[in-house]
Amino acid sequence: MNSSLTLELLWTPSMVAGAALTTVDVLHVLQTLASMRHPHARAGLRWRWWRADGKPAPRLNMDLTSLPPQPFHGLPDVLVLPGWHALSGPHLDQLVAQASAASARIQQVHARGGLVLAVGNAVALLGHAGLLSGREAVAPWHFVPAVLRHSEGVRLLTDRPWTVSERLWTCDSPVWTTEIVLDALKHTPWAELAVAASHVLLHSPERQQVSSQIVLDASNRKVPPGAVERARRWLEEHATEPYNLPQLAQACATSARTLLRHFSATHGQSPLQYQHSLRMARAQVMLETTYLPVDQVAQACGYTDVGTFRRLFLRATQELPAAYRTHYRLRTLRTRWPG
Repeated sequence: MNSSLTLELLWTPSMVAGAALTTVDVLHVLQTLASMRHPHARAGLRWRWWRADGKPAPRLNMDLTSLPPQPFHGLPDVLVLPGWHALSGPHLDQLVAQASAASARIQQVHARGGLVLAVGNAVALLGHAGLLSGREAVAPWHFVPAVLRHSEGVRLLTDRPWTVSERLWTCDSPVWTTEIVLDALKHTPWAELAVAASHVLLHSPERQQVSSQIVLDASNRKVPPGAVERARRWLEEHATEPYNLPQLAQACATSARTLLRHFSATHGQSPLQYQHSLRMARAQVMLETTYLPVDQVAQACGYTDVGTFRRLFLRATQELPAAYRTHYRLRTLRTRWPG
């Protein structure tokens, strides 16, 4: 991989270390995926600690970091402000004042087209740097007054945990660090790897369900009442079997016509379309995590004709199965196994 990416993490004694180390863990996952896919390529991901006085912190000892920092020159592509362990609004004011020298660097990074992420109460530092006027942001509810003192003209959003406004990411809690870092990295040359990493690091109900179905026999699950719900569960349990509407309707104790009408009204798609979506989700997981050839993946997902499988997969993901596996696989190639 020839694409380079540089990232800086603000370090102060009162920093929320968990948010900082979470960021490093995300970078570690991306670096691992990059090494799996391009084992002989030169590493293009570099990061470093950065002090509030605007200087690097090369001697900072953080034994918990899973990816050693690597120095680089110039401004970073991504700047992360992990936030502080502030005891109160006035305490946050003091911490922002102590880091006021960082404002110029934040402005420079953003003006050059860089991405700036503020975790939790670090949004106040964005305001102090003059970047929030006329822009949207999210702030921790208990620091809203302090944030507003530093952020004239900001539009604080209260209906979501994080947001992005003109290359500025803000969130209300360190809990969202992984999500906003991955979202920001999707706007960099490492976007493809960020998408693949999100499949691993973020909760995915669809993949969680499909993965369990691949490993476990789901036929013993209790089916709750209701024809539409029974149909949905039946389709999940028989996702790899040929589609049979009369058999499905019989299993749900209703007519095919009635089932089609109510299923479409509830799920916004026909039972056949729903079955195809289940199969596509199963195929994505298998392509990401197994070594099976595409034709065997197609068969495992209920398609006897690999051409039909490729056509439907392309329609669902905008990529052919082989290309999807290349972009999002979470396993190294067998030819690269050690020993």
